[in-house]
Amino acid sequence: MNRQRKHAVLYILVAGFLIAFVGVVLFVWIYFSSMREMHQTTRKLYEQPYAVANAALALESDLHQIRGSLLYASLIQADRQQLATTVALIEARESSAQQKIAAIARSDASDSQHVAQLKQTLAALNQVRDQILQALNTTRYAEANRLIETQWSTRFSEVARLNELVLKTANQRATQYVSESQQRLEKHTTHGLMYAALLLGLFLVVGVFVAWRIYQLHIEADKFAFTDFLTGIANRRHFIHELESEIRRSQRYGSVFAFAMVDIDHFKKINDQHGHHAGDLILQNFCLRCVNALRTSDMVGRLGGEEFGILMPMTDLHEAARVIERLRSEIDHSVMSDHGEHIHYTASFGLVSTSQLSDQQGLAHLMKMADAALYAAKQQGRNRVFLANH
Repeated sequence: MNRQRKHAVLYILVAGFLIAFVGVVLFVWIYFSSMREMHQTTRKLYEQPYAVANAALALESDLHQIRGSLLYASLIQADRQQLATTVALIEARESSAQQKIAAIARSDASDSQHVAQLKQTLAALNQVRDQILQALNTTRYAEANRLIETQWSTRFSEVARLNELVLKTANQRATQYVSESQQRLEKHTTHGLMYAALLLGLFLVVGVFVAWRIYQLHIEADKFAFTDFLTGIANRRHFIHELESEIRRSQRYGSVFAFAMVDIDHFKKINDQHGHHAGDLILQNFCLRCVNALRTSDMVGRLGGEEFGILMPMTDLHEAARVIERLRSEIDHSVMSDHGEHIHYTASFGLVSTSQLSDQQGLAHLMKMADAALYAAKQQGRNRVFLANH
């Protein structure tokens, strides 16, 4: 039983720790998954607006560089070598501007309508730029200046206005995403606290269950250690222990108690005629009648087989004899049924009191006297109570 109890406790503890471990792993996984998802989402939504804003600012810078290069070439009336250098610079800035436009168009943080308008206006601006370069190439510097002051400036202002709208939209989206990220962080934090509370509750439930189950196992272990598995009364070990304690108490304080040894008559014959199941029912019925007939302070124990002991503290021999006789009579006048078959049984009692013992005589002598009284009861015809002699 001790081994079974240890195994059961071990299994419960292992199960509890596994549940707790799974709960911790689940919590860590949920927490880090949420944080990773939040970080990725925040990074995507937070960085894109600023990428658009940086691209818009860079685009504006490139356009100013192109405009400055055109003005410079017109003012100095650049020769072919200077004009070639200017064209190379303008082409590099144009390539950079196209990359910035592509970056803005790819981002979700920009307004597609503004980007489309910006592309169209920039294409018109590039046409004017080509006309200016052609005029410079043919040394028509006055016409180049006129194109810069009129068509180029108009297109450039429109591009700058649209670029400012893109930049403004990106900044608004950035502010919006920051606010959403904060809300998302608060939401994930709340969910994390909820998961933590749920897991803590799970741990507490598991802990309470484990403690309750261990307590139940201790109760069951105590029950199996002190009670007879068939009848539910005290087993021989526990009964003898209580009997020894009562003897020591009697010797110390001079109190009197009675002890009866009981044997069910012809029990082997009952087993042979009606089967062991009927024998078990008789044993259970006998113990039930003893518990009902005796006081709560009295104790019944199974000493072995069909032999029982009855301990009656603070009871003299004559009072005990009256109680035991009533119990014997009740058993004798009762009939037990097993599957429609009526079975009658009786019991013999050997009764002894500590008043019949000397101070030097203990448990062995008490049981010897009770056994002798029980033997005399059987010799005189069974189904009777016999008082032990000194």
